[in-house]
Amino acid sequence: MRESLKAALGGMIAALSVVVMLITYLSPFLVYTAPPFAGVLLIVILEEIDGKWAFGVYTAISLLSLFLIADKEAAVFYAVFFGYYPILRHALSARIRKNGAVLAIGCAVFNLSLMLAVGVCSFVFHVDYSEFAEYGRIFAVCFVLLMNVCYLFYDLLLRRLCQLYRIRFQPLIRRMFR
Repeated sequence: MRESLKAALGGMIAALSVVVMLITYLSPFLVYTAPPFAGVLLIVILEEIDGKWAFGVYTAISLLSLFLIADKEAAVFYAVFFGYYPILRHALSARIRKNGAVLAIGCAVFNLSLMLAVGVCSFVFHVDYSEFAEYGRIFAVCFVLLMNVCYLFYDLLLRRLCQLYRIRFQPLIRRMFR
């Protein structure tokens, strides 16, 4: 693929991802659902170009999200985990054949990223997490466990969407960009 087509495709995916991130204005629950969907769009860059370009597009989306989106929690969750995880998953899957090992590494990275995201949101952007203190430690533990379940679903979604992309959409995209 020519460099100009790579840049155009990267720009389109970045713009579409930022629009998905801007949807967080509509409802509070979209804070936790928009970043994973924006991350899924990087599959196109990973499959059509490579991981270096995907990392560049991820960086652009992260910076634009941090500057443009009012809800900094969503932007931080994208920048800290959901944006680069498709790239990490793609790289790990290419090197490690056992899916359980990839899931274990991904889960460890997710938990570290979750703690980092909550810390950045709390101390840098002053997001109020006082409801964790109100409901006690049980609520915080349940939140982390539910987020891990969400991670497992996200990983499954990424695997299935990569397969779907390769089978259904990649031939169409390749015909368009010949």
